[in-house]
Amino acid sequence: MKKLLVLLMGLFTAFTIMAKDYSQYHNPEALVSPERAKEIIEKDKNIIVFDVRKTAEYMLGHIPGAVDIWRTDISADDNEYPFGGMRASGEKIKNVLGNYGVDSETHILIYDAKADYDAARLWWVLDMYGHKKISLIDGGIDGWKKAGLPLEVGFAKKKDKKVYSLNKKADYSKLAQLDDVKKAIKSKNVIVIDTRADDEHLGTTTKKGAFRPGRIPSKTFIPWETAVHDEGDKTFRSVKELKDIYGKQGVTQDATIIAYCQSGVRSAHTTFVLTQLLGYKNVRNYDGSWIEWSYHKELPADKG
Repeated sequence: MKKLLVLLMGLFTAFTIMAKDYSQYHNPEALVSPERAKEIIEKDKNIIVFDVRKTAEYMLGHIPGAVDIWRTDISADDNEYPFGGMRASGEKIKNVLGNYGVDSETHILIYDAKADYDAARLWWVLDMYGHKKISLIDGGIDGWKKAGLPLEVGFAKKKDKKVYSLNKKADYSKLAQLDDVKKAIKSKNVIVIDTRADDEHLGTTTKKGAFRPGRIPSKTFIPWETAVHDEGDKTFRSVKELKDIYGKQGVTQDATIIAYCQSGVRSAHTTFVLTQLLGYKNVRNYDGSWIEWSYHKELPADKG
């Protein structure tokens, strides 16, 4: 019996050490564990869970009660820009949220299957347009499965439609536009981070949607996925690890930062990490990213 108690105490201690402390993050409510998400879903009456995956993936298994939403729902319409990937207007977002039965006080939980970078894009759009209560589920659908929590197949029942009204004015402090980036590459006081993959950064590949290969002239390259663990459910790294990753390249709390990728999705993930997890104040996501920059043939591009 004594040996059994010692073993159980050891297991409990090991679990305690391994258990993740979400209070370490600048905004502890912005990122929740799967277990905490389950509690919120069960207790909060005004809640919605968005699954940001393609419908076919969603139907094969999702968090019970979650509704599917995809990039096209939160992106600009085809006739708004001469290129793709841009954010939807505030009016479109209001209509989308209202159609899902969301009001300004709804707690929105978001997850995906790609270490939360699609989820982070939705967070960024909603945060910019003024929604208050938004949380990402750490590890996404893989984290939920690893925690042994149940899944549901098919479609979840959607709530009755509402008229959504933003509870505050849009905050564009986390948005960078083309002119901002043009000025930034000429300034010693702004860090422009490429959050894409190696081959995109080096200009050896051109992803669909872009008009040419290369990168915006800048020396800082920190792929978005370095902010999550390499193995398992791809959960976010600790504050200590994140500060070390970004600090080694001079991306510190006092820096002015613009992040970009192909279309502002992966860079939204980096924006989430720097602002919500680390508390950096001067961070903007370049919405147009490489698609918009590459569209303008007169703008410079580096390779290699």
